[in-house]
Amino acid sequence: MIPRTRTQRLLSRSRSSLALLFRKKAPKAGLAILVGIMLFLIIGSFVNPYSPYKDSKLLNSPPSPTHIFGTDFLGRDIYSQIVNGAYPSLLVAVIAALGSVVLGVLAGVFSGYYSRLRGLVGGTGDLIMVFPLLPLLLLIGSLFVATNLFIATLLIFVLWPLVARAIRPQALAISKMPFVQAAKTSGVKDREIVMTIVIPQVLSIAIAYFILNVSLALVLTTALEFLGVGNPDLVSWGSILYWAEQFGFLAGAWWWIVFPGTFITLTGMGFALIGFSLEEVFNPRLRV
Repeated sequence: MIPRTRTQRLLSRSRSSLALLFRKKAPKAGLAILVGIMLFLIIGSFVNPYSPYKDSKLLNSPPSPTHIFGTDFLGRDIYSQIVNGAYPSLLVAVIAALGSVVLGVLAGVFSGYYSRLRGLVGGTGDLIMVFPLLPLLLLIGSLFVATNLFIATLLIFVLWPLVARAIRPQALAISKMPFVQAAKTSGVKDREIVMTIVIPQVLSIAIAYFILNVSLALVLTTALEFLGVGNPDLVSWGSILYWAEQFGFLAGAWWWIVFPGTFITLTGMGFALIGFSLEEVFNPRLRV
């Protein structure tokens, strides 16, 4: 087990790192953006009177007091589509980010601690990262029925090497620390050392990569849906842009493109600002 004093030092270091984090402008801006978007979505779920699937006679109608974000080619309210479409898009992004971080942390920790796994894990990750992300996702996604769960699984497959690459050198450095060597000498098993010492030490970096991967997964998810990988009949941020590309550009329906695009950009930016700042604070390789 980890001595209590070491746990206290870890908690103290985390608190000081978070204090340092929120002295910066970037994470504050990212947090403000995300809070604003979350409030918009929550309030919009209660005050919006329209169904995202209900047609009307106002086809391709620009923003007005009746439809503040306008309507699409079937007369469906864009505002309600953005509010309701946020949840499947964000759910896929969060599941993909969580799965990729869990897999990446395990791969990075075990390959950093056990030298015999280093070549296998590193080589597999490098092989995946050789291919450009979006073309690889499009190729695989076009071969199967791309449900939300399938897209999330696909994103986990391509994102975990990024996490493993960041975690592996930290796990290797921790495994050579004097207190780890002392634990080995005293008869503590390697598995217990990994689970109780190494993994807790890299969790802060894992949290940073989770937030970064939410941003990346959200952009990739909407890009895939925009390009036709997924269910276009299910309202999501990507499917809104898919139909806008089919019928909005030629009709000059700028509102159909600008409003969902703005929400995707701001949400991705909010997560990215917090994630990059967290990585800068928690990752020793990036400290000045």
